[in-house]
Amino acid sequence: MVNSKTFLEKRFNGDMELEDAVHTAILTLKEGIEGQMTEESIDIGIIHTSLAAQGTSTMPAFKRLTTAEIKDYLSNII
Repeated sequence: MVNSKTFLEKRFNGDMELEDAVHTAILTLKEGIEGQMTEESIDIGIIHTSLAAQGTSTMPAFKRLTTAEIKDYLSNII
């Protein structure tokens, strides 16, 4: 069994689209989880940079996917 770090290192690319990165993350989790993976058994968070409300500085923003969003991703993988 390939460990999760190696699995992710071989598949992740900094130029990936967000959708591809989320799918890669889910596939990586799937490699390391024993049993069934469901929208209730995992959490996915996305960190991105957005423009600050004032000025030109950027600030990291965090979004936690809902169970419905996770279910949609899982339906495309499992």
